[in-house]
Amino acid sequence: MLKALVIVPNEKTREVGALLAVARAEARRREKIEQNPPILALRYFSDMGVYVAVYEASETQKQTQQKKG
Repeated sequence: MLKALVIVPNEKTREVGALLAVARAEARRREKIEQNPPILALRYFSDMGVYVAVYEASETQKQTQQKKG
């Protein structure tokens, strides 16, 4: 399943590496997993001034966490 994050850049997120780190951390937090999910795309939308990161969330990870909780 694909999911997307919107990242509003600031002084700390001017480089691609920093944007990817933010995307990975937020995706990991949202999915409540320990490993970084793969970031499949990172695009800048100049008309809105934001980046959009698309990542892949695994269905098996969600099912495993639902069984634990």
